[in-house]
Amino acid sequence: MENATSDLQYQKEIYAKARHKYKPRQINTLLIAEAPPCNLDRYFYFEDVKKQDSLFLEIMGVLYPEKKQRYLKNGRRTDDKIELLEMFKEDGYLLLDLHEVPDDLGTVSDEESVPALLKRLENLVDKSTPIILIKANVFDLCYAVLKANGYNVINERLPFPGSGQQKVFREKFASVVTR
Repeated sequence: MENATSDLQYQKEIYAKARHKYKPRQINTLLIAEAPPCNLDRYFYFEDVKKQDSLFLEIMGVLYPEKKQRYLKNGRRTDDKIELLEMFKEDGYLLLDLHEVPDDLGTVSDEESVPALLKRLENLVDKSTPIILIKANVFDLCYAVLKANGYNVINERLPFPGSGQQKVFREKFASVVTR
């Protein structure tokens, strides 16, 4: 059990380190998704992801469409992803996950993750910071609780941009970031 705990802590630290590198000085908009991908080669903030990076691609496609197209045209070069992540940071965006490690590790239930998320938010964002929830189950779990705790959570149920939901995600995400 001790090895499993240290492995989980190690994974949390890897994700936190990657995310922290691109944490803005002032968070203007917080995005909350469900969890890092199960594949340890992929994560929104990992700089060298060559496939199955739909959340990153769809968010960047809305925020920085020309830069995203260049990134894809250039074969997803690491330098181009770093540039996109830097722009995301400079514009005050931060992406967090409800679960700090991939869902398949099953360490904490969805319901247990919400109080832990509230604790993380206390020192991270001002209550007036807009929060966008990504994925229907994340919205269902978090919206009412965040709202009841005084957070400025956007009342829009965005799907995860996979399994054919990319267009719906783009449309809804574009509408909430321009509000």
